[in-house]
Amino acid sequence: MVKYRFRTLQQSLFAYYSAVFIVFSLIVASLLYVFLANDIRNRSAEQQKQLGNSMVGNLDQEIVKMNNFSMNIVYSNLVKEHFSHYLSPAEDNEQTLANDPAFYKDTTTLIDVILAIISSSNTAKQANIYDVNGNMLGAGSFNGQLSVDLTQRPWYKETWGRNGWRVISLLDGGALPMPTGQGESGKQYLSLTRVYKDGNYVSQGVVEILQDAETLFQHLNDVQVGNKELSVYVLNERNELLYPFLSHEHPLTLINSDMVNLIRNDQYPPGKMQEVVDSNGNSKQMMTYTTSQETGWTVIVMQSEQSLFANLNRMALLFMGATLATLILILLLSYLISKRVTLPLHRLQRIIQKTGVHDLTTGQDSGQLFKLEYPGSIREMDELNDTFIQLNKQLVQSFQDMLAIKSQETDARLLALQSQMNPHFLYNNITNISIMAEEGMNEQIVAFCGHIASMLRYISAPNKSGVPLEKEIDYCERYLECMKIRFEDDLLYEFHVPDSMKNLQVPMLLIQPLLENVMKYGLRDTPPWKLHIIGELDTEQETWLITVEDNGPGMEPEALTLIQQYIQQSQEWERMPELEINGMGLKNIWIRLKLWYGSAAHMHISNKPSGGVSITIGGSIRKEHS
Repeated sequence: MVKYRFRTLQQSLFAYYSAVFIVFSLIVASLLYVFLANDIRNRSAEQQKQLGNSMVGNLDQEIVKMNNFSMNIVYSNLVKEHFSHYLSPAEDNEQTLANDPAFYKDTTTLIDVILAIISSSNTAKQANIYDVNGNMLGAGSFNGQLSVDLTQRPWYKETWGRNGWRVISLLDGGALPMPTGQGESGKQYLSLTRVYKDGNYVSQGVVEILQDAETLFQHLNDVQVGNKELSVYVLNERNELLYPFLSHEHPLTLINSDMVNLIRNDQYPPGKMQEVVDSNGNSKQMMTYTTSQETGWTVIVMQSEQSLFANLNRMALLFMGATLATLILILLLSYLISKRVTLPLHRLQRIIQKTGVHDLTTGQDSGQLFKLEYPGSIREMDELNDTFIQLNKQLVQSFQDMLAIKSQETDARLLALQSQMNPHFLYNNITNISIMAEEGMNEQIVAFCGHIASMLRYISAPNKSGVPLEKEIDYCERYLECMKIRFEDDLLYEFHVPDSMKNLQVPMLLIQPLLENVMKYGLRDTPPWKLHIIGELDTEQETWLITVEDNGPGMEPEALTLIQQYIQQSQEWERMPELEINGMGLKNIWIRLKLWYGSAAHMHISNKPSGGVSITIGGSIRKEHS
C-alpha cells in the first residue's frame, strides 16, 4: 500500500481539516436527511391513513343513516299498523286503490310516513316495502305501489337468508323496479335491505332503502378532485368493487388482484403504508387500506410514489445543494485555517532564509525582526520564534567563534608555511656560498652576504596580513642579484611589473620560490639563461597575475602532470596536507594562494613551445580569506 506524503505542512493540514470536517458534515447531513426523510414518510403514511379513516368514517355515517332509516320503518308502530292492513286484503278480490278507500288510506299514510322520514334527514332517495307476494309500496322518487317478482331481486336470497340482518348491494339503475330506476342503465344505487317482521317475529316482507351512489360517495369524489394522483377504491366483504362505480370493466381490473388477495390474507397490515405496483405494472404506488368495522368494507387509498414523496424529492435536491455548498465552504475554511496556522511558519522560514553570513557576522537578531514584521502571531508560533531567537543567538556566537578560530588557524597555517620557506631559502643559499668559497670568489661573497642580510631582515619579520607587491619584487631583485654574482653574464633577467600593481597586498615569499625553482631546474641548458617576470592587472575582473618565464629545457612531462594533478585535486581538500622542505616550493605557493584567496586563487604551469617553463600565479585584488 502506497502512503501519500504531503509536500508541505499547509497541504497536510488542509487535507486533514477538510477530511475531518467533510466526514463530520456528511455524517450530520446523512443523519439529518434520514431523520427528515423518515419523518416525511411517516407523515405521508399517517396522512394517507387518516385520509382512509376519514373516508371510512364518512361511508359508515351514510350507511348508518340508511340502516337507521330501515330500522325506523321496521320498528315503527304506525308503519306496522298500516302495513298490516295493507297486507290484509279480501281474499276473493284484487285490492286496488280505487275500490277500497281503507286500503287507499293505509297506502297513502304509509307513503306520507316514509316521506316524512326521508325529508327530515335526506337519508335516501327511495324506500320500498315488499310483502311476501311481491307487492311493493314505494315512497321517495316513486310514490305508489307495484307488483314485482320478489325472487328475482338481486338481494333476495341473501336478505331472506340473513333473517333480519341488513344486506348492502350496489345496483344498476336499470335493474330497479320501474319506474323507480327510471330505466337509467349505468346510474348506480346503493341498496340496503332487511327482512320485515311483525310483532310475533314472523317475516312479513322486505324493507329496501335506496341511495344514489354518487351522493353516498360524494366525499370520495371531492377528495380525488383535489388530487389527480390519488386513487380510491372501496371493496365490500365479498371483494366486489363498490367504488369507483361508473366503470363498465370487470370490477377487479381497476386494481391489482394480487394486492387484494394479500390484503384479505392479512399479509398487508391495515393502516400501514405499503409499496405496490399499479394494475398495469407501470409505476410504483404507495397504498394504505382501512377496513370498516361497521360495514366490513375496505377503503384502499393509493397515490403514486413520485407525487406522494414530492416533498421528499425536493428536500433531497435541497440537501444535495446545501451539502455541496457546505463542502465548498468547508474547503474554503480549511484552506484559510491551514494558511492561518502555517503563515507564521512561512514567514519565519523566509526570515531564516534571509539570515546570511552577514547577519551571523554582525549578530543581527532575525527573530526580533520576525516579531516586528509579524506581530500578533498565535502563541505556539511565538514560542517557536522565541526558540529560534535563542538558537539564532547561539548560532551567531558559535559562528563568530568559528570565524575567529578559522582566522587564527589560517594565520597559523600561513606562518607555518612561511617558516617552512625560511629554512628552505637558507639551505639553498648556504649551498651557493659554499660553492663560491671553493671558487675563491671573496668579493662576490661579500656582496652576496650583504644581499642575504637584507633578505633575512625581510623574511625575519613575518606579516600575516601580507606585504606590498613592491617589497616582494625588491626581495626578488636582491635574490637574483645574488644569483648573478654567482653566474655573472650567464644569467639575464627583466622585471615588467606595472606601477599600479606595486601597492597590492600579497603573501610574503610568493614570487621568490618561483625564481628559485628556475634556478634549480632551468639552468641545465647552455647559457645564457634568461628570466622574465611579467605583471598584469585586470581591473574589470579585479584580478592580478605574475608570470615567470625561462628559456631552459622545461619540466619533465611526468613532473608537470603531477603538479597539475595536485592543483586540480586541491579543490577537494578538507585540510592542508603535510609538506617537507625538499621539493615543496610550487606546492607551498599554491597552498598559500588557496589559503589567502580561496576560490580566486590562480596557478598555471606549462612548457613553452620555444623551450622553457611558464608559471603564472594570481589572485583577487580583494583578499578573500578570513
